[in-house]
Amino acid sequence: MLTGSSLEIALTAANSAAQAWYGYDQGVISGIIIGSHFIEQFPQTKNTNIQGITASCFSLGNLAGCLFAAMYGNRLGRKNTLRTGAVVSAIGAILQFSATHFPQLIVGRVINGIGNGMLSSTCGMYQAESCRGPRRGKLSVIVVLHNVVFYCLASWLTLACSYINNSAQWRLPLALQLVPCIALMSLLPLLPESPRWLVMHDRMDEAQIALARYLGDDLPLDDPEVLRELGSIEESYKLEKQSAISFKEVITCRDRSRHLHRLILGCGGQFMQQFGGINGLNYYFPIILTENIGLSELMARILTGCNATSYMISSGLCFWMIERSGRRSLMLSGLGLQCLAYVMVAIAIALQTQAPFQWGAVAITFLFFYYAAFGCTWGMVPWVYQAEINSLAMRTKGSAAATATNWLFGFVCTQFTPTGIRNIGYRFYIIFAAFNLLFVPVVYFLYPETSNRTLEDIDEYFDVDSGHKTIIPLSDRAARSTARPQEAIDAEIRRVATSSVQFGKKLDDPTTVHVEDVSS
Repeated sequence: MLTGSSLEIALTAANSAAQAWYGYDQGVISGIIIGSHFIEQFPQTKNTNIQGITASCFSLGNLAGCLFAAMYGNRLGRKNTLRTGAVVSAIGAILQFSATHFPQLIVGRVINGIGNGMLSSTCGMYQAESCRGPRRGKLSVIVVLHNVVFYCLASWLTLACSYINNSAQWRLPLALQLVPCIALMSLLPLLPESPRWLVMHDRMDEAQIALARYLGDDLPLDDPEVLRELGSIEESYKLEKQSAISFKEVITCRDRSRHLHRLILGCGGQFMQQFGGINGLNYYFPIILTENIGLSELMARILTGCNATSYMISSGLCFWMIERSGRRSLMLSGLGLQCLAYVMVAIAIALQTQAPFQWGAVAITFLFFYYAAFGCTWGMVPWVYQAEINSLAMRTKGSAAATATNWLFGFVCTQFTPTGIRNIGYRFYIIFAAFNLLFVPVVYFLYPETSNRTLEDIDEYFDVDSGHKTIIPLSDRAARSTARPQEAIDAEIRRVATSSVQFGKKLDDPTTVHVEDVSS
């Protein structure tokens, strides 16, 4: 039976496999839609609108999957939601790589998306609820990083398969979507359920066993650390039941934990990620290189693979940056760099007719620059932030809502990118530059820092009695500091003084806080 660090590795690997599906699909579809055998099989995709729906229908399926997870995720549990999502995604993958008619391909992509929506809205939450607090940020980055790793692998794979002179040119990359599915299904039996989900369902003995396994190597069930953590979770759950409120009261802002405010912050991060322009590039990077810059198909494929590799490396840097620099600093710096990149791409494409080679090189350079900036900032942070910002009561709904926002607006960007590239040229990139610039004050004045905080510290910050406002004033250092604020430390001391644990034992340093249960 896995415990401690080995269990932490298995947990992270399973959630990484769940997250990998999204990135793999982006890399695969961007490579196969320009392939000769794919176009021969599905000549409809020559039309830009059909090309857009071929890529974007996956996002619509993801939206439906997120809504399913929001409604049934708490009943199924984290593991069963992941199992169900993996099975549904596998069915969609099989329909895609065996497709002989265009409707079958589209149905397969939608079904694949439904499963992936369940996976992507659950894996980050499962990771955050189960891993040890001090390592939460870094391990969450590893999970999200596999999105980029598999995007990179898929980009090179489609280049290699482009030399196959039959339908395997596109069927093989689509079939290999089953690899992360097999990995996920193989690892899940080794993992215990989320301890917090078990407590919420009054399965205390199982929760205690799960905590003992997650918190250290071969810890006894009566270890003080296990009892302390279990007492903290159970006390929070009791407070939830005592202060249960309706979802209507959340929407009308009549709760003391500001659930709606926190849900909007998680959704807003995903909205800004999409309108920062990433999916406008991910699904159509080879087309941009051929249509706007005039490269050959082979050179476009090679540069797509090189860019994906650079993107993966820059995303990996976030592992070391996310706790040191903080979420706010990474988001703000990312917006500035992404805006600069899009401005330079627009200028280069506008002037390309004067000196095609020179300005084409400038455009490619800043496309690479955009990915490098995005990878270590907005590529990782919104996924981590949405798992942290919501309370225990709203974590399933909040995570599903934020992930659904990502897929909804990912669909919007993906659907209209081919038309924008071909019809308005360089002006298309100015749109995304303007969005990135607009988002700077939004992050600065609305998004508090969450690095180096416990989840209970974040709950305390949003409590209506804490004195923190929706719009962050310049004087609010607690909202901006990457170090743990003194007010959070003081609040923890107060919680310790009033908190007790199960099994008749007094805890030395439990950390509980007022939370509210949100009934549907």
